[in-house]
Amino acid sequence: MPIKESYEADIEEGQRLRGWIANAYAQIEFLLGDLILRCRAFPEYEVETGSFTHSAVKRVRQVRRMLQKAGRLEPFAAELTSIIDRFEERHETRNLLAHGFCTYLCTPSGDAGLQFQKWHRQDDRDDARLIRCFRLPDLAIEEDSLVALSGEASRLFQRMHRHFGWEARPDDPLF
Repeated sequence: MPIKESYEADIEEGQRLRGWIANAYAQIEFLLGDLILRCRAFPEYEVETGSFTHSAVKRVRQVRRMLQKAGRLEPFAAELTSIIDRFEERHETRNLLAHGFCTYLCTPSGDAGLQFQKWHRQDDRDDARLIRCFRLPDLAIEEDSLVALSGEASRLFQRMHRHFGWEARPDDPLF
C-alpha cells in the first residue's frame, strides 16, 4: 500500500474509533440524565432532581448526591456507583476527542498517531491548551473499554426501568 493510502487508512480508522468513543460516552451521559428526570417522581430526591443539567460532570454529581440518600435507588447503588466512577474517569478524554483539533503525526520508522489539542479552562490562565497523542492501539483500547462500559450501563438501566415500571410507553413524556 502506498504511504499516502496508509496514512489515509490510519486517519479513517482513528476517526472511526473517535466516533465510537464519543457515542459510547453519550449513551451513558443520556442515561444519567434520564435517571435524574425520572427520579423527580420520588420525593426523597426532590432536591437533587430540582434542576436539570446538560453537563455530564454535573449529572454525575447529582446522581452521587442521590445515592448518598436513603431511597429507591439503594438496591442499585453499588452497580451505579461503579459505572459512574469509571465513566467519570473518561470526561477529559471524551472532551478532548469530541472538541479537539486533530492532527495526524507519523515518524520515519512508521509509528503514527492522532494528536488532539483543545483550549480548556484552567484557574490561573485563559490560554491553557490540552494536548494528547493517541496511537491507533490506544484509541482501540479506549473504544473497547468505553463501549463495554456503555453496554454494562445499558443493561443496568434496563433492569432499573423494569424494576420501576419505566418501560417505554407511548403516553410517557420521556418516551
